[in-house]
Amino acid sequence: MNKFARLVDFFVSAIERGSYRPGDALPSLRASAQTHAVSLNTAKRAYWELERLGFAEARAREGFTVIAGALPAPVAPPLSGPWGSPFVNPALFDTRALGEAATRAMRGYGRELAEPQPYGLPALRRQLARRYRAEGIALDWCDIHITCGAMEALSLAVRAVTLGQPSPRLAVLTPAFPGLLGLLAQHGIAVLAVPVDSSGVFDAGLLDEAAGSLNGIAAMPSFQHPTGVCLADASRAALLDIARRHDLPLIEDDSYRALFFGAAPPRPLIADDADGRVLHCSGFSKTLAPGYRVGWIAPGRWRERVGALKASTTLASPLPSQMAIAELLADGAHEGMQARLRGELAARVAAMRDALLPRLPGGCRLHEPAGGYFLWLELPPGACEAACVAAAQAQGIFVAPGALCQPPGSGRPAIRLNASYYEAPQAPALETLADLLN
Repeated sequence: MNKFARLVDFFVSAIERGSYRPGDALPSLRASAQTHAVSLNTAKRAYWELERLGFAEARAREGFTVIAGALPAPVAPPLSGPWGSPFVNPALFDTRALGEAATRAMRGYGRELAEPQPYGLPALRRQLARRYRAEGIALDWCDIHITCGAMEALSLAVRAVTLGQPSPRLAVLTPAFPGLLGLLAQHGIAVLAVPVDSSGVFDAGLLDEAAGSLNGIAAMPSFQHPTGVCLADASRAALLDIARRHDLPLIEDDSYRALFFGAAPPRPLIADDADGRVLHCSGFSKTLAPGYRVGWIAPGRWRERVGALKASTTLASPLPSQMAIAELLADGAHEGMQARLRGELAARVAAMRDALLPRLPGGCRLHEPAGGYFLWLELPPGACEAACVAAAQAQGIFVAPGALCQPPGSGRPAIRLNASYYEAPQAPALETLADLLN
């Protein structure tokens, strides 16, 4: 991204965050040029662009001022579904089957509801362990802790490996899950971005060289959010090898592995973990319903620390949702529900990709996901990501800025599209989006 686009992106993001409110004066051209190390002419061009996009206006003797319409109201009804959403389209979940399982489960439990289970419902933990054993992964049910979604599992993992460490620093394979990046920022944990390319390969030399300054590594090896890329076998082996040689914990976010498009899911890192250094995190939000907030962590050698951290924060996760999911796993209904969801997601991803790809301008790059439900669209170098997102929103097209998935200063401008909401009648919205990118 060039200096002009970077300056525009800075002010658009600041206005969208509320750092500048309608009526606020933007810094003078000279002040912006000095602060952002650009020429006066570049600052002037950037302010003119803000004016063109509807974020600011020039006023006599006042300079440039943020205007009331800085965040354009979307047209109604929107042309697209919420393609910027991080969640699976709820219309694709079999909520009736889940509700019936909840009803059956509640009839079978009594006193258990009155007593918290710090490590989670034993019946659910046993069902999870059974599923892992079916994949050839030796994981005992006692090694699994139930959490309030995969997000809490990640939080426990991060806190467990950085607790008491001065100036902690983690390597993160990028682009990455926004929730993880936000969690690390919240805890003041520095991030080393390790980019993964479209073939599932990362620079092992970069990670190996930096390992001495790290407190751990975080990765989503199966259908990485937001690219849908799987780590290549050689990269998986390299990741485990680097963690072992440098005695580093390895946080595995396995939340999307069940949403594979091929014949079978990829093998998780924990399957090849010989010494308990992998903290394996996952959940049911992507395959059943986000609102149930049921996840789990297999923390390996950090089992006691994770248990203590859980006890000192949420103590235990709510039991009714665990009971319902344990019931579904026990009667085998979940397997069929997952298979139907995978088929629907694969079809929608392919349909959105096929509709968008021929319309894209030169310089754009659309990643080919192997699973999940996102399409990751990299914009031409130098494009103003925030301006593209704002222009799309003004047309009733809602997409997520790529900056959500990348540490500051890393990666090229991009947008994330949630294909689970895509339907064929929305094709004109994709054409409009492609026109805006031009």
